[in-house]
Parts: sequence; structure tokens; C-alpha cells
Amino acid sequence: MAAVLAPTTAHAALPADVTLPDTRVTVRESPGDPLTVTSYTLGDLAYLRRGEAFAKQGGYQEITVAPRGAKALAVPSSYNAGHDSVLLADLAGESATRIQTVQKPLVAHFAHWSRDGRKAVLTVQRKAGTGWETTGFVIVDAVAKTARTVPVPEVDGAARFRWTPDNAQLVAEYRGGTRFYGQDGEARRTLARTGAPAGGEDAFSPSGRGLMTWCPATYTEYVCVWDRVSGRLAAKVNVRPKALLGWWDEKSFVAVIPSAGAYRAVLLNLKGRGMRVLADISADDWDRKVYLSYTRGEGAGQR
Repeated sequence: MAAVLAPTTAHAALPADVTLPDTRVTVRESPGDPLTVTSYTLGDLAYLRRGEAFAKQGGYQEITVAPRGAKALAVPSSYNAGHDSVLLADLAGESATRIQTVQKPLVAHFAHWSRDGRKAVLTVQRKAGTGWETTGFVIVDAVAKTARTVPVPEVDGAARFRWTPDNAQLVAEYRGGTRFYGQDGEARRTLARTGAPAGGEDAFSPSGRGLMTWCPATYTEYVCVWDRVSGRLAAKVNVRPKALLGWWDEKSFVAVIPSAGAYRAVLLNLKGRGMRVLADISADDWDRKVYLSYTRGEGAGQR
């Protein structure tokens, strides 16, 4: 899988429109953007950026690039010797290590990197009827190149794990709210009635203070921001996005919204006003479940 080992380039030298292979998606980039699309998925196919181009990665259903672009984690499309696994790639050194995660019939996917790029977490799920339910998580140590599976008692079946801004704890949906977990799987704190954490690869603002969620059903707004320290509501954004793809800076975020029979990834501020179009997405590609994975670059507000 040579393409996974190729280094990525953070930004184009000039404003550029990048067309994603096998789609009619156009990504619109400018120098100095804090986030860059470094990979994407199209159904069960995964694509990784190589410089300013993208290449399909056969045999992998998901690829997530670490902050600042030094490493990537790829999730295979099938089991290997009865186990799920990940491929941990050093993009600068062009080397890779396969690491076993969970045993069949469990799966481990939805990879999210810690902000320091030293660890990644994947959500562990098992088949439940026609769908899947969460049972815990796997922590991949990108330095030691090991993986540890952690069952979580009383976990929400819809939970999807991400890191907290300090790289120390994990956060996931819990019964209509947000629960913080230690790396041992034990609950540390619960914020009730916040709605599920949202926002692409990282649910927290660059400073770490704002937590973005899908607002509770009792709200007329769809996007909420909560103060991570106090747990108080900081903002309600009156937009109805199809997806949230991450914080851009402390006062704006990326959302996918319908537009003239198609879709756009747009930059919105916390008052719901559009600031810029970041990608044009055809209705056909949206129906094929295209997902843009943004990575934060050097000096872009990471702790």
C-alpha cells in the first residue's frame, strides 16, 4: 500500500480548486487555511492525499491523518487472521506497521487522533440486529506501536469516542448528553442534556474550551456549543446542516448544507452566517456517502 506511506503537503502555494478522484466534489483551498482535506471516504472506499493529489487505497475503508500530517491510520476492509487491525503509517519516513485491534466478530473503526499525534482511538462495535452497537474503544499508541482494547460498562450504544483537548481523556455521547472517560474506560464526568458531540475529527474548539454538539431535541436549533469547563451553554447556531466537519477557528466551523439540489461544505460563524464555500458536493456523491476528513496543520491553534 505505497500510497499510504507517501508524505502529504499541508497547503497549495496559491488558492486552488481540487477535484476529488471518482467524484464531482471540488474542494476550494487558500494559503494559510488552518484545516486541509487530507483524506476522504466514498462509501467503503478510502482515498489519501499525496501532495496536491489524492489516490485510492485498495483494501482500506477509512484513513485518518494525524494533526500536522506526520502519521496516518488506515482501517482495512476485512479481517486478517480473524482479527480487525489498523495500518499505522509514518508519512515522512514512508514506513508502516500493522497492529491487531479486536477479534472477530467485533470491529474497530471511526479513528480519531489525539492532538499531540501520539495516540489514536477507535470505537469498538458489535453486530446488533441490522445495525451495530458500541461496546468500548481501542487506544492505539503510535509511539509504542501497540493497541489496547477497553470495554466500557453501560456505554451508550451510539457512542463514538474522541479525545479531549489535553490528550488525556475520551468523550462520547451518553443518553442524550456527553460523558468523559478515562483511558481505563471508567466514567469521569457527565454533562446531561447537551446532545451528542459533533464536529468531524475533533469536537472541541482550538483552545479546547468549546464543545460542539448536535443540540438536544427540545431545542429549535441544531448546533450547540458548550463551555467544557463550566458545562454551560455558550452558543446555539440556527442552521440545519447535514454534517459537521470540524472547528475552523475559535469562532467558526465547517458544515455541510443543502444548496440548489446539491450540497456545500461551508465555513459558518457561531451566528450561523456563511463566510466561505470550502467544497461543492454533488447530490450523487452525497448519496454515495462521501466524507471529507480535515487535518489541522502546523501552528493552527493546537494545544
